[in-house]
Amino acid sequence: MIKFFRKIRYDLMENNKTANYLKYALGEIVLVVIGILIALQINTWNENRKLKSEELNILENFKESLKSDSLYHSESKQLNEKAKLSMDYLIEYMDKDLPYKDSLKYHFGNITIDWGLGFDFSTYEALKSKDLNLITNEDLRSELIDYYNYAENVVLGLTKRYSDIIEEASRTIFSKHFDQIWSGRVDEGSVMTPLDYKALKNDHQFRYFLKSLKNQNYWLIERPIINSNNRFEKLILAIDNEIQRIKK
Repeated sequence: MIKFFRKIRYDLMENNKTANYLKYALGEIVLVVIGILIALQINTWNENRKLKSEELNILENFKESLKSDSLYHSESKQLNEKAKLSMDYLIEYMDKDLPYKDSLKYHFGNITIDWGLGFDFSTYEALKSKDLNLITNEDLRSELIDYYNYAENVVLGLTKRYSDIIEEASRTIFSKHFDQIWSGRVDEGSVMTPLDYKALKNDHQFRYFLKSLKNQNYWLIERPIINSNNRFEKLILAIDNEIQRIKK
């Protein structure tokens, strides 16, 4: 092809057809420019296709991470409900000044449940190390950042405060009235048997702790679970919508 164009140029120059040669040269330049533009367009299309494929993969990974969060939170919610029921039961039972019965040891064990909340940060951290702008939808990108910032800077801090409360009670209150805490697996039902139930029942510090723990459980565990789940549901819907939009 190159030899063909060279031959045309040579013939035009040989026959002294300057005007025709200039027209031909201009046409050849136009063809070269068109060829370059087409090549650039193809290259851009290929790059966009790769970026789109990468974005879809990232979004699918986020879905898996969020599903993992949801499963963990569901387990946390169930165990937290178990702890709350035992708190309510013990508060009412002891307020009525009822005598000790063996089943109380399971309720005492339940109030120390400290399952907390967990988040899978792996996909988010991997994306941050590359480029958050790989998520092209600005609103979705903002929602993702907000979700993980909330998880890291709010939820985990609140659940740690709750853990600290349980740990402090273990040192200052439980050690006086029980021989141990977390005896057995939490999911199977740990037990705490009072050393002296009457002394425990009459201990104002323990009764204050128990009633306060119910309130702290709500603010530090229950509400973060509710807020996290609300954010999760909104985010998973936004991701699904974005995946469908990209695939069109």
